[in-house]
Amino acid sequence: MFSMQEEVPDWANMLGDIVRCIADKTRSVRDRICMSAVCQSWQASVLDQKLNFPVCLLLAEREDSDQRCLYNVSEEIFIELDLPEIRGRRCWGSPFGWLVTCGPDLEFRLFNPLSKATLPLPSIPTLLDSLDEEYCSDIELEFWCTFFLYKVILASSPEESGSDCIVLAIYSCRYVAFAKPGDKAWTRIDNMQGVDAIYFKGSVFCCSPNGEILQCQDLYGAGPKAMKFAPQPTVSDLTAKYLFVLDGNLCLACREAPPHYEDSDEDEGEDEDEGEDEDEKRYLYLTVGFYIFKLDMETRCWEKMFSLGGNSLFLRNCCSFVIKAVDYNGCRPNCVYFSEDETEHYHHSGSRDMGIYNCEYLKLDLDLEEADESVLDGMVEPFPKSEDVQHLLLSYFCPPLWLIPYSR
Repeated sequence: MFSMQEEVPDWANMLGDIVRCIADKTRSVRDRICMSAVCQSWQASVLDQKLNFPVCLLLAEREDSDQRCLYNVSEEIFIELDLPEIRGRRCWGSPFGWLVTCGPDLEFRLFNPLSKATLPLPSIPTLLDSLDEEYCSDIELEFWCTFFLYKVILASSPEESGSDCIVLAIYSCRYVAFAKPGDKAWTRIDNMQGVDAIYFKGSVFCCSPNGEILQCQDLYGAGPKAMKFAPQPTVSDLTAKYLFVLDGNLCLACREAPPHYEDSDEDEGEDEDEGEDEDEKRYLYLTVGFYIFKLDMETRCWEKMFSLGGNSLFLRNCCSFVIKAVDYNGCRPNCVYFSEDETEHYHHSGSRDMGIYNCEYLKLDLDLEEADESVLDGMVEPFPKSEDVQHLLLSYFCPPLWLIPYSR
């Protein structure tokens, strides 16, 4: 009687070239991570393979939990991470894999959620020369992070070779300051106030509320100060404005989000008085479209853009960034991904203004302030659609943020 043993494939000894070939064929980050976990030989084979982690939304923290949920934009799946290091801390995202965080100790830190690496930054009190640390500690963190700090921007990766890692903070009356990891205090840039800032070609540029561009002179000198660099483009002062770099050009995205008034849920089904106070209604700021401009650095004139090409633009109240959609499976080219920008809107309405805008509509060259609502309808697609994340999209303290995880 013959006994036949089932042959078990010797996966561990598969040729490295074959493993790498298979890895090249899959564009799923989840599959690549699983391949590296099979055995040491497979891990070694795929270690040097280029792996673009997906653009993710880091969702709001759950109550009494160290778990944070990353929503994978490309594959529309959830990735759970155990991150006790950022529990109770306000976070700002970046495309470099690092978060800027601020906690009850009023200390800023850079934190990589995959490698768990941490780098120190100056504290909140160093932004205020006239207030001592003891006074600042008596004020709740929620005030600092939702009213005092308007935007915090990680301008470059702290791990990139030759990188000049700078963090920009827009705070209080929209003053702009900068710091590097290890600095003891923030350095304020005189005469610079704005709604967004960017580190571009070795200098800091800032966008004022009306779209005028300022440039910092003598950045690392004794008294860095701002000078006017370019006039505002032809656009309303009321649009939200974001600086970003595309194909080596300094660009500006202007977001049109007019207020919409709705009756509160409590008033539904009830008789309304003719003279109902407007304060009893809630208002929603909902994005209807964008204008996009490119700045000619020589003539300092703006040129209107009608396409992002094969790129995707991600906007938020931290670092705005552009990716090539072909490198990130599932990301849509020529689209703007945006999320709620003004945290005070949560306080007033509890609304969510997140979505995807197809830049094909830029070719219509509409006046978004004057266009009929029926024309604007459908230009913005709601995102994300999954019902499983809706309860984690609203956070007054730390709204969802864009992040491209990176573990190097």
